[in-house]
Amino acid sequence: MTVRSSVVFRVNSRRFEVAGRDCLRTLADFLRRDLSLPGTKVVCAEGDCGACTVLLGGVSEGRLRYKAVNSCILPLYALDSCHVVTVEGLKDGESLSAVQTALIDNHAAQCGYCTPGFACAMTALAEGALAAGNDAISEKKARNGLTGNLCRCTGYDSILKAAQAIPLAGMTGLSERWHSDEHMREFVELRGRSVAIESGGIGVFIPATLADALRLKKSLPGLKIVGGATDTGVLVNKGVEKSVRVMSLAHVPELSQVRKDGEWAEVGASVTLDDLEAFAEAEAPELGRLLHVFASPQIKNRATLAGNAVNASPIGDLIPFLMVSDAELELKSAGGGRRVALDAFYQGYKKIDLRPDELVAAVRFRLPSTGSVTRLYKASRRKDLDISAVAFAARLELDGRTIRSARLAFGGVAPTVLRMKEIEALWTGAEFTRELVARASADLPVTPISDVRGSKEFRLRLCRNLMLKFADETLAGLPS
Repeated sequence: MTVRSSVVFRVNSRRFEVAGRDCLRTLADFLRRDLSLPGTKVVCAEGDCGACTVLLGGVSEGRLRYKAVNSCILPLYALDSCHVVTVEGLKDGESLSAVQTALIDNHAAQCGYCTPGFACAMTALAEGALAAGNDAISEKKARNGLTGNLCRCTGYDSILKAAQAIPLAGMTGLSERWHSDEHMREFVELRGRSVAIESGGIGVFIPATLADALRLKKSLPGLKIVGGATDTGVLVNKGVEKSVRVMSLAHVPELSQVRKDGEWAEVGASVTLDDLEAFAEAEAPELGRLLHVFASPQIKNRATLAGNAVNASPIGDLIPFLMVSDAELELKSAGGGRRVALDAFYQGYKKIDLRPDELVAAVRFRLPSTGSVTRLYKASRRKDLDISAVAFAARLELDGRTIRSARLAFGGVAPTVLRMKEIEALWTGAEFTRELVARASADLPVTPISDVRGSKEFRLRLCRNLMLKFADETLAGLPS
């Protein structure tokens, strides 16, 4: 098939084709400046406050599945073969939608600046409830679904009441309201054709096959692979980074799958954290619990596990879990492939064992087994939507109370996430007791720094307390 030189998407059903440098612009900028759709607001420009929330519909099993996303950090090239619904597109014919009506009836708008974002996020919440066959949205679901939206007037009580008042019975979902066989046929056809845009010093590539992606990586080794753009989008907005030659793997089918492979999970490079959370709830419940508070729905709907791993942040919340789960990265190039253990992948602060012609195809990690205990901890100033001061993960294989093997990892205490290998060796074969953990926690081989999230002393205390909490919670679950 011929290679395309533009990206194609729709906004409230209108078709747009964008090429050249414009592909690197954010969706929020395009909506406000080019389409005169000012309902979408930009406040933080970091994907934190949710004022810019819109709904993004991607092809899934013959339909468009809509999810909330932050348009302030979403580049236009990421919209290829998708349909965007803004707050202006929520209306049902000439009437307000059920969500918009619920917001009005419950007096859930004050200054109004955050209201469009809340309306879109609540619509995504309703879409999920409809798909699950629920007849109402609980307060807990409403709180969880709106963690990515900030109301500066603090009108949360009315907003939560509005979410719970949405009349799901008889409500028509966006997938039905905006469905078009013609649009679907075009989106499916477009996804089968690679995109290559080179103009004015920029390059945007969206390969349709893994082979095409590997050829591009070989011929353009400096090409930056962008997953959900949740990190890159912020850096570009802040002027820290200029991503001018990028590749998206979103259209490569085999990289969008998460599957169980015996005692391992294999997560494709393009699998979002939202889809991983759904998998983890059944296969790795402790990971599912962490993902629940990892970030807002808007971020999880775009961010990927591979991106979190390659970003190599010393405070990446998921990396400690991957470390204790013997994670390995599936690296591929045009010349072949290799697997690298995650703890060997990190070679220093933001330094990774990834060759210029390689890409991460998948992340593999060992699933919990019978007799194993996995516990994950995230210590931050806020429960939701915050960077950790310290992250801690522990995994024990137990025979009664005897430790057959131990894995411990801390984030936020060194230039990279650290495995506690000396402690692991000392614990192997020992009886698991609080005293054993207390001795280890008193002299941890960590070197945290002081910054805005906490002092060195605070982080050391956190590390010790998290280990003791791990001991107490684990012992409480063991037979006496």
